[in-house]
Amino acid sequence: MSGVFALVLVLALIASAIGYAQPTAPPASIGSFFRGLVGEWIGTCVQSTDGKATDNKYFHAIIKQSGPDTHETVFEYYRLNQQTGAPIKVGATTMATKVAADGTATNRITGKADVLINPTTLKPEQHDLSEVLRVSPSGGLEGRGSGSIKVSGMLLGLGKNGKVRNYHSTWSQSNGVLRISQHLAVKFKVLFFSKTFTIIADYTARPGSDIVGLMKSAKDNASRAAEASRR
Repeated sequence: MSGVFALVLVLALIASAIGYAQPTAPPASIGSFFRGLVGEWIGTCVQSTDGKATDNKYFHAIIKQSGPDTHETVFEYYRLNQQTGAPIKVGATTMATKVAADGTATNRITGKADVLINPTTLKPEQHDLSEVLRVSPSGGLEGRGSGSIKVSGMLLGLGKNGKVRNYHSTWSQSNGVLRISQHLAVKFKVLFFSKTFTIIADYTARPGSDIVGLMKSAKDNASRAAEASRR
């Protein structure tokens, strides 16, 4: 079931950071970490399911501070139309972040998307996840949580009761680049049959709003790389 997890949180892109990335110092607090993210970001989400590359996407995220201890992030996800080069919107996710008095924070991540089940088949997906974030000793943040994913239109209703387990995320910001990595296991069950998928999603983002320019640049780079490989 490739690309079943059209996440979320979505905030970050292609691990092609320019230059040497210095180690990330631990943030003073989760609140200060998120205050440093307020603004617009664009990036790419690179995903795999059970070790196989799946459905990579571009995204535009707007992060706002909605209260003294709360932030809200809205992500919009896109694929590139290979014929026209135009962006195709394929989903949206909202992340609500609440910083607690004990120095942790809770993220509630909800959204919908169209996911690729195979190279030619799209299915509607919904996700609802929660995680608790803490400052990581090695720098940045780390989170653990759980949730649910529903994929409609699957054979025998296999995708309707997906349970997210062993969810783990890491967050870092260095040299103007935001990175988020998500690892999770999703178990689907119908009647006496169940199947668990291991999903990894790596996000890399930079400040900006020109999603069309980002997608065009990525397409041009891919074309140049393909041309070089043929020489």
